[in-house]
Amino acid sequence: MQNRYIAPAIMLIAGGITSILNIINRIDLYHGLIRMLIVLIIFYIIGKIAAKVIDKVTIEKIVVEPEKITAEPQSKDDNPTEINSITN
Repeated sequence: MQNRYIAPAIMLIAGGITSILNIINRIDLYHGLIRMLIVLIIFYIIGKIAAKVIDKVTIEKIVVEPEKITAEPQSKDDNPTEINSITN
């Protein structure tokens, strides 16, 4: 759910930068809008790819960590023996 806003955020930042550069360079409206559309589409695709990569990495990290925890051997007799010897 957190990765949901990555692509639109990247797209909006790129669009803002493109708008500022169009104004500074005095690009006419028609060419500026075409440039803006191309930039928004390209950066939306880049943002979607980045969101998928981040999602894949975080899912793999979540899956790997529980395996490390369950791989450690645990003795069943450790805790009851200590409790029984303390109470006796």
